[in-house]
Amino acid sequence: MTIKKAALCAALAAGMTVGAAICASAADYSFEGVEAKEFYPSTRYESVCGARYNYDGRNVIDYDVLENAYGVWSSVSIGAAERVRLPSETTAASGSYGLPDEGAPVIYTTAPVMSVTSAYKPPSYTNVVGMEYSDGSIGTVKIPSLGISMKVWEGETNASMAKGLGHYSSSTGWDGNVCVCGHNRGAKYVIGSIKDLAAGDTITYSTVYGTRTYSVNIVGTISNTDWSHLQATSDNRITLTTCLANHPEYRVCVQAVEAG
Repeated sequence: MTIKKAALCAALAAGMTVGAAICASAADYSFEGVEAKEFYPSTRYESVCGARYNYDGRNVIDYDVLENAYGVWSSVSIGAAERVRLPSETTAASGSYGLPDEGAPVIYTTAPVMSVTSAYKPPSYTNVVGMEYSDGSIGTVKIPSLGISMKVWEGETNASMAKGLGHYSSSTGWDGNVCVCGHNRGAKYVIGSIKDLAAGDTITYSTVYGTRTYSVNIVGTISNTDWSHLQATSDNRITLTTCLANHPEYRVCVQAVEAG
């Protein structure tokens, strides 16, 4: 009996040793997939404010006083391209807006500066509801000088940019400041070349409402936390953003206003 028990214990011990070796070997490997990083956090009202939008009364965003980056005063009636420096801000060379001098490009403004005394005009806005084509896209952006022609899909997500351009859900779909984003490189649809656009180059945007032609007036680089160029405007314009190669802390930003 003692010999049988000893043999049984030895067999169990051997089995446990083999099992432990297998577990240790399996632990050396990982088969879990890695999610693609979302460079463009959602700008939907529900996501940002944590509540549904109340169309009949005050909302959380009504009490939120936004801070403009780089000490620049702006309002929805003026727009991102027509900024006025605060008196306390020193004038930077080459028209920069105070980005760190680390070799990264800065924003250059080619549009004339409007007076802050201009009469207020409410921002324009068009809901994307009802704008979808049969394939689900809401429009098409074309940049002739770069050979770019891409469909626009709702949402600033990797899923949208995998098919073309993603539309910032917080921005208008037609009237006002239409804001879209795209990949810089490493994907089927990329718009990294927008950094090579020049003032006066044209961009067209076609939707179920028609086609608009815009003239480029801003080409530059902004911080990845600067959302001021996405603000609503009373005039019609289009804003495009993409990542800056090897500089995840920045975005390339192009803005164009409707051609007269």
